[in-house]
Amino acid sequence: MKTLIGLTAILAVSIAATASAEDRTYVSGGYNDFGDSDFYIKGSRQLDRNWVIEAEAFDSGDVGLRAGGQYLMANSPLFLKGGISHYDFGASDDTGAYAGVGTVVGLSTQTTAMLDAAYDSALDGYASVGAKVRYNFDQNFAADVGFRGNFSGVDNEFRVGITYKF
Repeated sequence: MKTLIGLTAILAVSIAATASAEDRTYVSGGYNDFGDSDFYIKGSRQLDRNWVIEAEAFDSGDVGLRAGGQYLMANSPLFLKGGISHYDFGASDDTGAYAGVGTVVGLSTQTTAMLDAAYDSALDGYASVGAKVRYNFDQNFAADVGFRGNFSGVDNEFRVGITYKF
């Protein structure tokens, strides 16, 4: 048991030490596979050292929308996120709220990973876990690839895209 606690503490310290303090003001877009979808566009603006607002649109059914924010924990790679989601399927649509927690881990000087878990009350409610890797070509352009496993019968998501950071 002491070994497990020690290894957990070492892992937590190493994640905190490699956390990226990357500004989260960007616009990104690309291919999104979520049901019958084929594109996404997402924008994010970091307001100060703790608060980020974000919105995205994606082709799922007729259209899917999410708008919300993140609270970046001080001196930690952890963040809390939450907002509103909306899925429009022509004759039917559904709106809900989402909330989650995540972390950002610096993998190298050019690569970061974002891991998170969330719950969305839309579509009869579903939980999900996701992982995204961002490779920075320079200080403004990056490539993203990510996967989100969804539960409760909701299709999994796969994304690949390009990000421009301001």
